[in-house]
Parts: sequence; structure tokens; C-alpha cells
Amino acid sequence: MAVPSSAVLQEAAMAFDAKPLLILLAGTALGASGFLPEGFEALMGPLLKGALVLLFLAIGLDMGKEERLWESLRSLKPSTLLMPVAALIGSVGGGILVGVAVGLPVGLAAAASAGCGYYSITMILLKEAAGIEAATVGFLANLAREILIIVAMPLVVRLFGKSGAVGAAGATAMDTALPFIVCSAGKEVAVFSFLSGVVLTLLIPFAVPLLYRLLS
Repeated sequence: MAVPSSAVLQEAAMAFDAKPLLILLAGTALGASGFLPEGFEALMGPLLKGALVLLFLAIGLDMGKEERLWESLRSLKPSTLLMPVAALIGSVGGGILVGVAVGLPVGLAAAASAGCGYYSITMILLKEAAGIEAATVGFLANLAREILIIVAMPLVVRLFGKSGAVGAAGATAMDTALPFIVCSAGKEVAVFSFLSGVVLTLLIPFAVPLLYRLLS
């Protein structure tokens, strides 16, 4: 059974961006310090909604300037859409099982796992839908997923094949995990991986709040 080599682990460590986690910890410390001005809490709702709008805009701009997106769309086949849909269903199903095992509410477990590795947008969506505790669960669960899938990619390919690796990468198959997928599974899956990540990225903003409302 293949295990990640030291070179893969080193590359994964270099690819991991700790800034989101550090910013979250800094915000937590600032909020607990009591230094925030009175009335600032009332501004958090509008600020988060504005951040969400800007995040959607940034996602659209980033996707629109990506030439591979249009190449992928031209080669799109209806059957290609089965992968991201199956990945989303598998992610939610697995998340519910793990959530029940550790005592999380079903709605929160389903919504957090529907983030498919996209921790930033999942955190904001869950903050809007369920509050800061749910947002923290969504952030940490999806951040951990991204780290694990990058580090374990050679093993995932060995156990589940090329399509399984793309599905396990979730939304990160279009960016963060893409070079690791190509390295372990081959260049022939690059377009397929990118397209799967794009579709999941478009589904996540609808799936996360919808699952939380339906199952909570």
C-alpha cells in the first residue's frame, strides 16, 4: 500500500497556507479581549453579508479569467457532472455518519461536510445560518479535509483510483489539490479535476444553507 513520500509531504507543507487559521485565532483573541467598541457587534451582520457578496464576486472573477474553465466547458459531457454530484452526496453522507458518532447535530454535520473543502465560504454561510459555533465547526472540518487530502493524495489514488481522488478533493480539485492530483493520478485527469471543482464551487453556496435548514 502506497504512502505519501517525504517529497510529497514537504510539498504539501509548503502549499498549506496557515493565514486563514491565524486570522481566525487573532479575531477570536480580539473578540475575547473586550477592546471592541460598544455597538460593534451590531455591525457584524452587515459586514458578514458584505464579505459574502465580495467573496462570490471574487470567485466569479477568478473563474472567469481562467482559460481552463472555458476549455473544460467546451469539452463538457452530461456524464461528467455525475462526479461532482456524487462527491457532494458522498461528502454529506460521510459527514452525517461522523457527526452522529461525535455527537454533532445532523443538520450541522451535513451542512459542514457539504463545504467539500471550501472552508472560507462554508464558514461564512454557516455563520449566517447558525452562528459562530457552527461556523467554527465548518471552518475546521473543511480546513482539515484540505490538509488531509493534499498529504494523503498518493494513498487516495491507490485506494480509490483517479476518479475517487478527484471526488475526495471536492471543491479544492480546481485549485489547491489540483497539482497533487495531477502528480499522483496523471495529467489526463487535470481538466476533469478542474471541472469537478468548479461545479462543486457553484453548488456549495446553495447546498450548505439548504441542508442546514432541511435537517436541523
